[in-house]
Amino acid sequence: MAQRAIPPGISDRPEQLAEVIRAARDAGACGVWANVLFLRPGTREHFLENLARDWPEELERYEELYAGRAYLPGEETKPVRARVAELAKEIGIADRRRVKLAPPAEPEQLALAV
Repeated sequence: MAQRAIPPGISDRPEQLAEVIRAARDAGACGVWANVLFLRPGTREHFLENLARDWPEELERYEELYAGRAYLPGEETKPVRARVAELAKEIGIADRRRVKLAPPAEPEQLALAV
């Protein structure tokens, strides 16, 4: 299973997402999951410091997007997650394992003979 956090405005364009999903498929991923970046305290400061250095044009947007919160609301995240799911289906991410993992069967209750 490939997992990815997506920074808005930096790597959320459909062609970028498709490239990552193709690479995951080619590397053998049998599933893909993505969400928009969340910035918890500690990570937030480090990320914003690096954003200011590498993507200064995005800094103000991120400060507004993440003002007072670590997670973006659903209206920001749902379209991105839906696009990732669509692309995964189009690109052919599927469980290709020969041996499928499954939980053990429930034990059978034996009847008492009288």
